[in-house]
Parts: sequence; C-alpha cells; structure tokens
Amino acid sequence: MIKVFISLCISLFAISSASGKEQNKRLYFKLLSHQVKFVERELRQKIRPVSLGLDNSQKQRIKVLTNGQVNFSTLYYVDVPLFVSGQGLLGYQGEFYNDVEPPGFRGDPDAAGQWWLDKLNIPQAWSYASGEGIVIADCDAGYHHQESDIAGNLLLDRAYDLADRDRSNNIGDGRFVYHGTAVVAIMAGVANGLGTNGIAYNSKVVPLQNFNYDSSLDDIGKEEATAQCVLKAMESSDVKVIVLENQTRNGSSETFVGTRDAVFLAMQAGITVVSAAGNNSTELIEESHYDTGSIIVGAMTQDDLPASYTNYGSRVSISAFGENIKTLFGPNGQMGNFGGTSAATPQVAGTVALMLELNPQLMPYEVREILQKTGVQHSNRHLVGPRLDVAEALAGVMSVSHTESLAVKQSQQFRRRLQEILK
Repeated sequence: MIKVFISLCISLFAISSASGKEQNKRLYFKLLSHQVKFVERELRQKIRPVSLGLDNSQKQRIKVLTNGQVNFSTLYYVDVPLFVSGQGLLGYQGEFYNDVEPPGFRGDPDAAGQWWLDKLNIPQAWSYASGEGIVIADCDAGYHHQESDIAGNLLLDRAYDLADRDRSNNIGDGRFVYHGTAVVAIMAGVANGLGTNGIAYNSKVVPLQNFNYDSSLDDIGKEEATAQCVLKAMESSDVKVIVLENQTRNGSSETFVGTRDAVFLAMQAGITVVSAAGNNSTELIEESHYDTGSIIVGAMTQDDLPASYTNYGSRVSISAFGENIKTLFGPNGQMGNFGGTSAATPQVAGTVALMLELNPQLMPYEVREILQKTGVQHSNRHLVGPRLDVAEALAGVMSVSHTESLAVKQSQQFRRRLQEILK
C-alpha cells in the first residue's frame, strides 16, 4: 500500500510541477523517510481529501484567489506550498528609555509583582497601551468562560467548537479546559482589581475550541480542526491576531499542510498569527522550508536559557517564559503554574495586541521583525530567537513612521474577497 501511495504522490507532484512552471513558482515535494511508518499507519485509516468545512466551490475560489498557491483539494501528504521569504523593516531605531516611570497600575493582586511581568518590562509598557480595540482569536482546548478574570473580554457570541459538530456552541467541555483559560488570562485577562489580569487587558478574544481531546466529543481530527479554526477566525472582519495553541508530533501546527495553508491565507489578509513552537525538543525543519511569515514562539527558563523541552531552530521567531507562570486555571478562580510554549505564546500574542493598538496599520511581517529586533539578544537566540521585551517592542513600534501603504490596501482587499468566500 505504501508503494502505491508513493507512486500516487509522485504522479500528483508531476502534475503540480507542471502547473508550477506556468506560474514560475518553485514547488516542493517532501516525504521524509522517518515518516513512512506514520504515513503507512495513517493509510490504514483513510486516504481522502480533508474538507476543512469547505465545499468544492469554496476550495476552487480560494485556489483562484491565491493564484494556485493554496489548494485545499489535494492530499495533505503532498506538500506544495509557496516558500515565502521575510521582508525587511525600514526605519527601525531607538530603544525604550529607562528613565520612564512605570504607571500606577502594576496589575491585579495575583499579577502585580510577578517575576515574569517585571522581567518582560510589562508594567512600563502599560504606560502606552492596554490592547484597547484589538480582537484576538484563540484556537485552544476549551475555556472556563464564566471566570470573572476572563469573561468580560470573551466575545462569547462568536464562541465555536470546531471539532464537536453536535455541540459546536459549547467551548467549556473537553479534557483540558484549563488550558485555554490560562492562555486567555495571560494574554487578555480582565483588569478588575481581582485575581489576575492579562498583558493586553483591554483587548477582546474570540474563543475557538479547536479540539476536546475526548473521542466522545471530537468528530474530526485535531489537525483538521486546527486548520478549520484558522479559517473560522478569518470570518470575523475585526480579528487582528490569531493564536494557535497546538503542536504535532513533528513540530508546530504548521507541519500540517492544511494549517500551514490556512495560516498563509491569514498572513495575506494582514492578520498576525502567533503559534506555539511545541514541546518535543524537536528542530522545526519543515517550518523553516515553508516560512508562512507567522510568529512561532519558543520557551525560556526563568534564568533566560532555552527550556530543555522547547522545539527550536531558525524558524522560531521569538521566545518568552515557559515556567512558573502563575495564572488562572479555573474553575471557581483556581490559580496554577502554567508552562511550556503554551505559556510563552500568549505572552507574545498579548504584546502583539499592544503593538497593534499603537499602530493598527502594521503588517504581520513588520510585527515579527520589530519583535525580533527589540528582543533580548541572548547567546542561544539561534535556537529559540531573542527573548521578548514588551516595552522595547512598543518603543520599536513608536519609532517607525507608518502610513497606509499599498501592502495594507492589498491585504484589506484580499481579506474582503476571502471573507466573501468563507461565508
């Protein structure tokens, strides 16, 4: 069977390559030898196109919109995405001035004085931004959405469970509901004088449950549901940031071509995607070959060293802290210590919300480059990128003069056309 499959892949690749010559695009085909056993096991279950909740007409219209760069009709073991290189940021200069006094607000009782807030220079950043007016879509494992520390910033009218087709409006079930609760609390928890608050405490979050980790609830696979989650997030015209709290056995969410193509669409639409690198001590090889432009986040220890478990490599854009992050778990206000790249990712996503409040016209590639240029340049940055510095990132935004560019207008037009397709 595996020989038949490889033959099918080669045939499809030949067809794709012929099409690629017409577009003068470089196409890639990759079937890693160490994945053969995994592929063979998957083949026993199914060989089929994954729908991602799209009908054939929608898939075809997306293919036309992207000039063939995204084709959701193909088998996902044939990887032919366009390689996207980064773009330079012009005009960055300056740094955060140390003589600026922190604001009076230093966080709610369970947040104030936490080591990671101070080490990331977050109280100083609150002098300039709080995430006001920024909407984040979080693809996660569920939420204790009635918790007072997050409820006020959740857009529950848009809540959706992508994997459970029978109870798609229920985002409070599944095995790891604490996970999304903790992520939102770090990223966008409410500042109400009680419990804890998030970095972008005045931003809003669309809570999307990509998977329940419960076979009695989940009707589709985790990776298909994650890709659908990205597409679902793009249905909302005001979403500026998408967070992916998911990993595969080989790396981040973007090792799955369906998710990678969905992320590519988001980037073209001007939406910044922040994704967890994953916790398997694995080099992100595939992601480095197919750079979508998203921000992939690694994890650091409290001592500013790469965490032993974090995935790593040149494709990891930035790192933040992945241990001893005291935050909300729920239910009933229960607190806990959160960790992993899952904890590092909302630190970066919350920072992105602050940056976009200061300059909503920033393109995703500009956001990524500002974070990298303003981060703490430690000796292991080649493994997990520079370490996040929130106040410096805002200083980087304020040092860049930015007017509505052609790229912004093109992304807005692309987004409108994409939303018409996804309706």
